[in-house]
Amino acid sequence: MNKKIKIFAISIFALFAVAFFAPKGEMQTKQVETAGQKFKNIKVLTDMPADQMGKVMNQISASLGVNCAFCHVVDQWEKDDKKSKDEAREMMKMTFELNKAHFNNRPEITCNTCHNGHDHPAGAPNLYPAPATERPKQPETKPVADDILAKYVTAIGGKANLDKVTSRHIKASRVEADGTTTEAEELWQKGGKLAVATTYNSKDHGTVVVSEGYDGTTAWKKGANGDIQLKVDEAEQIKRSAQLWTGDLKSIYKQIDYRFFDKLDGREVYILTAQTADNQRDTLYFDVQTGFLVRRTARVGTILGAYIYQFDFADYKDFGGVKIPTTMKFAVPNIRWTRKITEVKNNAPVDDAKFSGK
Repeated sequence: MNKKIKIFAISIFALFAVAFFAPKGEMQTKQVETAGQKFKNIKVLTDMPADQMGKVMNQISASLGVNCAFCHVVDQWEKDDKKSKDEAREMMKMTFELNKAHFNNRPEITCNTCHNGHDHPAGAPNLYPAPATERPKQPETKPVADDILAKYVTAIGGKANLDKVTSRHIKASRVEADGTTTEAEELWQKGGKLAVATTYNSKDHGTVVVSEGYDGTTAWKKGANGDIQLKVDEAEQIKRSAQLWTGDLKSIYKQIDYRFFDKLDGREVYILTAQTADNQRDTLYFDVQTGFLVRRTARVGTILGAYIYQFDFADYKDFGGVKIPTTMKFAVPNIRWTRKITEVKNNAPVDDAKFSGK
């Protein structure tokens, strides 16, 4: 990937890599800045909330399997020098018209509906399609969510062992999608508080540390130029990441319901929906055999459909009687990376100031 494009992608991650459904009341009552008001040369997405721009651009990129330079002049995003940019505008108009005419303005048809990861939609069917996968036969007795959660607590060490771990200092490596680029990471966890620092190195920008955290009340994020303004959904996702480190899922969600039985990467999983006290929703996947939480997904609505966030947890290892995933894969449209945990110190002294972002 072109270096400038990669830097742009990283900046998009810094601003938009979070997920949940924004509270309906807020979306309906607050006056929001539109893309037409904030950005230059917006011709189709004029009325879209400006804070959806990064998400929508990434959705388009992922849906077409292209990067920013396919439509844009890098670093001169407002220019109209490429035919593909005007074509994209016409395609968005068509999409909105179809949704208006047939789906009551719901974004049922999106870029991915036709493109499915290709810059040009396929005009003919695949003569050798992949075999269709069917959902496995459902259990005769419907599993109980509380039983699945209890098995998870047991799998990661049990409540007694969890209670013994009051803090953690973790070292890890962030591995980018190319599989070769890595950045050093440090994490500090204490109760439901979390701080993460990722160190980037480049010829053009030197050493840059991007940090984020949750102090038990407020989420924050900082970059090379100081505070990064967090949107409501971004703050919520940082908060969720902090809470999950405790292993106490029932304290995070006010309601957890069993949905169905399925397979994930060849392994049987139970799929549950979870809702917080302020009505944010996650989907949780538990390995039937081991009891481990192996995936969490969340989504945020945009003008071009749901923006999916996926977090995969693997390679659980025992640290002082408590097992935590040492491989964590993060994915949103057009951006993905992996965290590889290399060292864990339980009950390490951690000053609460670490979580304040000051």
